[in-house]
Amino acid sequence: MPLVMRFSPAAEGALIIAIDPAAFGAADAFTAAVDATLGELKGLAAADGAEGVFHPGERSAAVSVRRAEKGVPVAAQVWRELTASAEELGITPPQARSQG
Repeated sequence: MPLVMRFSPAAEGALIIAIDPAAFGAADAFTAAVDATLGELKGLAAADGAEGVFHPGERSAAVSVRRAEKGVPVAAQVWRELTASAEELGITPPQARSQG
């Protein structure tokens, strides 16, 4: 059975705001201010039970690096469906890697 994904237009959306930091001063000053803010943020104590203090996008970037190195985890049932569809279509799927 082929895998068919459907998305509701109501479930999709994005907001993009582009700001030119040069409009507010020199690029070097902006970079220094961002670096200082991130340094203060990373110096904060993590909440009880938390792995750390993260800035927006930091965990996603780490996940991207990990998945580029080790592969993307796929549930066993999904993998079986994908390989069955690949076989029906005459496509050789990539070899599964164990997540370690």
